[in-house]
Amino acid sequence: MERTDWLDKNEIDPNWDEAFVDEILGALVLLGVTHRQPDGTVTKEEQFHGYVKSVDPRWGITIRLEGDDVREEINLPPMLEVFGRAEPGIYTDQAGNAVREPDFIAYWTVTSAKS
Repeated sequence: MERTDWLDKNEIDPNWDEAFVDEILGALVLLGVTHRQPDGTVTKEEQFHGYVKSVDPRWGITIRLEGDDVREEINLPPMLEVFGRAEPGIYTDQAGNAVREPDFIAYWTVTSAKS
């Protein structure tokens, strides 16, 4: 996996919450990613789940994926605010994998650049 420096220059989020980083590090996360065109048209929806492997204000959040994506990783921008606590229960990802008692849920929207 190639790491990405998500920040321009040295602009680390002044509200970066190390206490929350400690909470999500190692946590089981259910991820939803929606891909959109600039006009808002949804082109793809994906769901993943896995464990938070690393969290860094410059290099982002790395998730070690589980289920059908086991042994893969995804690197996300360093945006802690997208993580919300999951309600207790069993969730199902798009591949039909049961995700039991995830700690957090995070939703991302990726909008393509105009061509």
